[in-house]
Amino acid sequence: MTTRRKVLQTIGLSALALQATPVLAATTEAPALPLPADPEYWKKIRSQFMLADDEVFFNPGTVGAMPRVVVEKMTAHLNHLAVHPAQWAYKDDNKDEYIAGYNNLQSIRGKVAALINATPGEIAMTDNVTHGMSYVAHGLTLNAGDEVLTSDQEHPGGRGGWLVREKRDGVVFKTVAIPKPAHSPAEVLDLIVKAFTPRTKVLMISHMITGSGAILPVRQICEEASKRGIFTVLDGAQTIGQIKLDVRDIGCDVYLGCFHKWIGAPCGTGFMYVRKERWNDIWTTVASAQWNNHDDDGFRFINRGTGSFSILKGLDAALDLHNEIGPDRVYSRIKFLGQRLRDGLRSMKNSKIFSPTDESMCAGITVYNLEGWTGTRLQDAYWERAKMRPRAQGDVFGVRHCTHIFNSEAEIDQALAILRSL
Repeated sequence: MTTRRKVLQTIGLSALALQATPVLAATTEAPALPLPADPEYWKKIRSQFMLADDEVFFNPGTVGAMPRVVVEKMTAHLNHLAVHPAQWAYKDDNKDEYIAGYNNLQSIRGKVAALINATPGEIAMTDNVTHGMSYVAHGLTLNAGDEVLTSDQEHPGGRGGWLVREKRDGVVFKTVAIPKPAHSPAEVLDLIVKAFTPRTKVLMISHMITGSGAILPVRQICEEASKRGIFTVLDGAQTIGQIKLDVRDIGCDVYLGCFHKWIGAPCGTGFMYVRKERWNDIWTTVASAQWNNHDDDGFRFINRGTGSFSILKGLDAALDLHNEIGPDRVYSRIKFLGQRLRDGLRSMKNSKIFSPTDESMCAGITVYNLEGWTGTRLQDAYWERAKMRPRAQGDVFGVRHCTHIFNSEAEIDQALAILRSL
């Protein structure tokens, strides 16, 4: 079980070191994790988070809530470095702890790999999905006229690197329109496959679309792309920690994700998975001593200079907690609460849902509006009436309303009651 004592032990803090860290001394240890059969299970899981009791957070699709153990582990390491910088590993025989920016992070890469069914060598740690996407966009060899196909609903961080290549190198950035709401996996698959041409060299799409919550049929899409020799890149910013992820089953060439949303890790933590047969296709774009290390290509992309090792300690704690609760239990709870919200919305004649009509394409993200309302007005009404915080999506699409394990059925029902009153 992840406890505060275990947190301190994992970063080598002694009782004497703790006395020198007054910030930690003021914290309150979270209760132990409950047993799954406990009728108060999810209420007790909520106590693992530091969220204010009088506020309801419905926006982990932007930045998630960090559990207490994550904050404590990260803060403990920051304090330790402030007090004992001379105790850092000054020999590189310990690659996991060697001076930040120059270690291979093998342990944490192993945890990420296990979560997505990859190998540690196929994982590079990044700051976020935008960072990883730029690595791929600028690392692939593409010629003028080569097409990069994507959807019309991608995040700017997914599009930006490819748009630079279009302007700089004459690469063609081409989009295909996906309905909002999408109605079935077959509909999406057909639209994308029909957009392939002999000049399509790269397919870049979201596994889950951030602006609708639509889970795309990426396994079937990647299969069709691979038949045509198309390099496949998936934006997984909204997936890891929200739905089950198996990159072997999907069959993509690259998968990019981040942990600051649904895993509850600090900002600045992400990953890039590259199928081992495809690493040689991507040039290093941020280069240091390991830039040409093809024995460990993941390390090649990690070795980019000094960053914050403390946030990786926080990520480590977040992954441990996710695994301790049980990934499948987390995914099931997120989906249960999301469907409870959508079922309630479908009972309101003046609501419009922009998430897929097929529940198999949905999880914890729901995008909707009420007739005659804008997203900003709806967002403000939630806050003014109950200090609830979903995120506005503009005049037409209303709000994006995310449900996570720190939310409850009562909070969903209260949100629906507010909508009915409006």
